[in-house]
Amino acid sequence: MILPEKMSRVQIIANKELLDDVVTRILKFQNFEPEEPEEPISSERFEEARRKLGIIQEHLNKFQIIMDLAGVTIEPKGKMKAGNWNKIADEVDNEATQEEEKYKELLEEIGKIKSELDLYKAQLNEVLPFKDITVNLSKLYSLKLFDVYLLTILSSQLDKVKFDNALVLTKRINEKTYAVIIMAPKGILQKDKIEKEIGAKVFETPEGKAPYDVYNEVQNKINELTKILEETRAKLKEKLRACELHVKEIYGRLLTVRDALTIISRARVSEFYVQIEGYAPTKMVKKLKDQLKGEAFITERLPRRYGEKDKPPTLISLPKSIRVIESVVELYGTPSYWEISPIIFLIFTFPILFGLMFPDFGNALVVFLFAIWFYKYGKRKGSENTEKLSLVLIYSSIVAMITGLLAREFFGPVLVGGPREVFNNDSYPVGPLYYVWPVPVSVSDSLKYLIPFGNYSILSVEIEDTMILSIFIGALALFVSSLLGVINAIDKKDPEFLFYEKLPLLILYTVPLIIFGYGFVDISDYFGKVECLLGGLLTNIFSFPPNLSTPTYALAYILILWVEIGLIYNWISKVILIKRHEGHVGLGAAIGMGFIEGGFEAGILLLSNTISFIRILVFALAHYYLLYAFSYMGLLVLYSSVPYVAAVIIAGIIIALGNLLAIALEGLIVFIQDMRLHFYEMFSKFYEGQGRKFMPVMNYVELEEGEKEIAKEREVIEVKAA
Repeated sequence: MILPEKMSRVQIIANKELLDDVVTRILKFQNFEPEEPEEPISSERFEEARRKLGIIQEHLNKFQIIMDLAGVTIEPKGKMKAGNWNKIADEVDNEATQEEEKYKELLEEIGKIKSELDLYKAQLNEVLPFKDITVNLSKLYSLKLFDVYLLTILSSQLDKVKFDNALVLTKRINEKTYAVIIMAPKGILQKDKIEKEIGAKVFETPEGKAPYDVYNEVQNKINELTKILEETRAKLKEKLRACELHVKEIYGRLLTVRDALTIISRARVSEFYVQIEGYAPTKMVKKLKDQLKGEAFITERLPRRYGEKDKPPTLISLPKSIRVIESVVELYGTPSYWEISPIIFLIFTFPILFGLMFPDFGNALVVFLFAIWFYKYGKRKGSENTEKLSLVLIYSSIVAMITGLLAREFFGPVLVGGPREVFNNDSYPVGPLYYVWPVPVSVSDSLKYLIPFGNYSILSVEIEDTMILSIFIGALALFVSSLLGVINAIDKKDPEFLFYEKLPLLILYTVPLIIFGYGFVDISDYFGKVECLLGGLLTNIFSFPPNLSTPTYALAYILILWVEIGLIYNWISKVILIKRHEGHVGLGAAIGMGFIEGGFEAGILLLSNTISFIRILVFALAHYYLLYAFSYMGLLVLYSSVPYVAAVIIAGIIIALGNLLAIALEGLIVFIQDMRLHFYEMFSKFYEGQGRKFMPVMNYVELEEGEKEIAKEREVIEVKAA
């Protein structure tokens, strides 16, 4: 799970008469990605297969559009008989063409409606800035005393809208466009002059109608076309549902034929032999040899070292239950064959950080239910990325529910802690869930340094201690990330990458771990020890000679020297790299650039990356106090002179609005910030993500081989060979 699977470059040499049988067995093997041969036996290719591959791909695109428009789950089904893949391609081509003909009229109608909709939406956007003007433009543009002009301009054209003796009114529509009204005494400004100087046309409507009327007409047309579009889609869906299984069977055959033709199109052929080459997991090569025994001669070799032309695909073997985390990694990039995969890292850190930043059982439950719906939506649409991301959100929301249980929070503080927690006054009652909550107060009290909410959040010392603990989590993550970068460099056998790129980072990011891990020398006084070391650092930074009066202060001085040496080492490393790879740069310029990148910038990043993990606490506090504020307002209404029933309704609405805001806004922000901590703070230390995913060819439907036909072919080949 940490390192990619070892891949072998496999070469298959077979009698060209057995090509179809070999292709069938490779499809069934399901662990082979075809490539162009490195040393081809000839320049001859199967051009017919290359041509037919394009046709099959067009059918696949059309089927995906049809199934997507009809709202049918896109998945292959059924079985097919293997044999001559060129002939099978023709058969599947005809079958797909006939099926597409059934929906041709509906698809054309949908296409026309969508084109009309796009046209009307463009008109709507054009008239939108002036939709409140109810006067006919024919009258507005023909006033006796004034000339009036309406324009829509870009932000870059704002400076040009300056005319003497004219009143100019502007209104921002979005980041790029503005609506402009220009009014001037009659005859001073001409339409042609305005359009030429500004570079924008004066707004006009058909027959000089009022923009208000045009807007409503276009909006009604859009509503009408949208209704017709939905009705047409319903017809398509109904028609497709009637033969859904048949469509999925054709779709499965198309996918299988596509992969078969992919193998054939990348092969090379001589007078007697065919050459197929590609990658397969090293541990699976023996199985491939067994499947092709007696039909092909197979050779294998391991990829060459990193940095050479050979770039194998990446296969990370993961249990199905945690494979979804891969989708988060792929947003950054696919791991290369030569580097450690961060997936195992994310399995633990991503959900945990999300849960620490979003600790509310009720809100997390809503996110959990939304993620389930999102997963089903992605499955229906056939979007694998949507399915994976929704599963990541499911896992993260489960952890958030756990932290919410520990924090004793359910849609904010009012339902558990109640008015007593909100007003911080023991004379008020507790919430209705206070005594039935499964996690007792004593457990929450013991976790106040990790989740400082409720009655514990009023103490500033707990907030300070939580900041220290948050930074320790970050220091640990950054150290591990830097260590993985060193391991990657060693695995790549790249001394320059190791000594000038990754080792300086490891040296620097060891310091925060020592500082915020120092408290573990006396776990009972963890925070006191860390604060003492931080005080020693401040003292020795601003004093000379250094204060070495205690072991802690001496360690602080050593750490200051450690950072200085690390920054100098990083500075020198950058100078060496600049001189090696940018030979035109002089020594003085290289030293200056090296200082900026390796000294100044590295020092800033060391500080900012470490402190950045305070956001774990900040977002958790923001979430709590947002709900706290709405709960406070709701309870003020409840305890006011408003009639009780009305007060309950109003208070409920206020608290519900606060929770909706927290779920919709903070849930998204926390998910994004969680990714940010991984992508920028952690991944940047060890992960490049410039690989390519292993994409094996396979049979998407069950393949039935014609044993009699294959036996006859073999007999013919044996006779020819004799």
